[in-house]
Amino acid sequence: MQFSKKFRFLAASVLALQLTVPSIVGAEEYIVDKIAPSWVQQIDYVALGDSLAHGMNEVGAIGLGYTDFIAQSLQKEGLITSYNKGFAYSGYTTKNVLSDLQADVEKAVTGFGYMNEQASLRASIKDAEVVTLTVGANDLLPLLEEATTTGINMETILKASTETMTNYVAILTEIKKINPQAEIYVMGYYNSFPYYEEALQSQFKMFLGVMNNSIKTTAEKVGAIFVPTADVVAKNVEGYLPNPENIHLSEAGYQAVANEAFLPIIKKSKLWDISSTMNVTQEGMTTAHVKWTAATDNVGITQYNVYVNNELLETVAAEETAITLKDLAENTAYTVTVKAVDAAGNESVQNPSATFTTGGTPTFTDTENHWALPYIQKAAATGIMKGYADGSFKPEQAVTRVQATAILVRSLGLTTSETAPFTDISNYDAETQAEIAAAYASGLVKGTDGKFNPSQPVTRAQLALMINRAYELKTQQEYVVKGEVPFTDIATYNEETKRAIAMLYEFGIVTGSEGKFVPADSTKRSHAAKILVNFSELLQK
Repeated sequence: MQFSKKFRFLAASVLALQLTVPSIVGAEEYIVDKIAPSWVQQIDYVALGDSLAHGMNEVGAIGLGYTDFIAQSLQKEGLITSYNKGFAYSGYTTKNVLSDLQADVEKAVTGFGYMNEQASLRASIKDAEVVTLTVGANDLLPLLEEATTTGINMETILKASTETMTNYVAILTEIKKINPQAEIYVMGYYNSFPYYEEALQSQFKMFLGVMNNSIKTTAEKVGAIFVPTADVVAKNVEGYLPNPENIHLSEAGYQAVANEAFLPIIKKSKLWDISSTMNVTQEGMTTAHVKWTAATDNVGITQYNVYVNNELLETVAAEETAITLKDLAENTAYTVTVKAVDAAGNESVQNPSATFTTGGTPTFTDTENHWALPYIQKAAATGIMKGYADGSFKPEQAVTRVQATAILVRSLGLTTSETAPFTDISNYDAETQAEIAAAYASGLVKGTDGKFNPSQPVTRAQLALMINRAYELKTQQEYVVKGEVPFTDIATYNEETKRAIAMLYEFGIVTGSEGKFVPADSTKRSHAAKILVNFSELLQK
């Protein structure tokens, strides 16, 4: 039985809270909520692999492994719905992991957020946004341990390595087949034999480098992400590999691998991108309107703390998601950050933030010498487009369909009480879904086969269509093409698309390049700024 993420998140939260309760009568009175509110997507996490994923420590006992520390960190920040390392097992080889995938085994859950005690492997992967994989050491360790007494037999090791990499490809390909959207993080090997004599060390290190390069290449070919760990472990061999007779990490070692190797990479994922959750619109020289989407929490938000230039300016109730900043100084840079707080006092960790400059031209860290700078500044100043929390505009980044839709809907002030029929927008917040619905109801977008494809880059032809439809909606009449359009690469498009491109050309909004419009190319943010600024000015005439 499948459950909604929201329901499973609540269940995970209850379990997490129960683990903090003292075993005394009336303990329910002492339940402490340690889960912070969040704006980011709450993910499902599945760990696959061998004893390192299972959590075997330096004395051979199962304890907290790196996967547990990853889950704990994500849970503390309100980023995770469920976690299960029940498919990781000590002694597993690549053959074992592949066999489990092919057989779709069902095993006991070791983690949180699941409604049943057992879970099937393929269903768990299908639901997961994040999968970690640690395997292959048991394929090779017997040969390496034998080499400590007989010497390294490169022919035998090469054969075993080839078989291991073949299985790696099959495992990663199967995971991607089950869930093409899953982000797979593959753990690299560390030096498991740091206490052996120097003559063997040099051979081990060479072999380690070869294997890590092979794993990295294999992972990246399939779209997975390689996570190097050798340098992290090597920084503190005595603390992280304290038992010369055991290759497994100590708890401190696992924690270091999680915090220093995996989490910095995982948290760079677009899963955690919250740049679109805040919008700042300036009014005049000294006023700014700040609006943000509501955060989520396992129990409930009680308030939002609004910080301006790192100082708490105001606290607003949970029902409010907007504030107006007045009497700001002219020609001054301001950074607004909103933090959500729950009843237990937990404050969100990753927070929406925006930087703007009053009474002057908006500036970004990456647009100083860009050809589209005047358009970017005007787009930012008028609220048509906005920069990112790090102060950049990312002019060469592609605009997605959902971003283009939101910009046009806000520019035209479109609303609707209807819902859009698209099957692939349910993961977006209510405000974004409402914007897509308004665009659909107004005829700006149509979708394909019941899907909106929100995360796909909007092509130049698609953006032209959307702007043409917006123009005709505003003027209540179809645009009539006045003459020939010089573009040689739009003949295969339908009449509506050709009319849209012609309109942009005849209004001087686009000029093309060398007689081409390149309609199938993605629309860069810089080009979108130029097109949308020119279109906005056209509507105001």
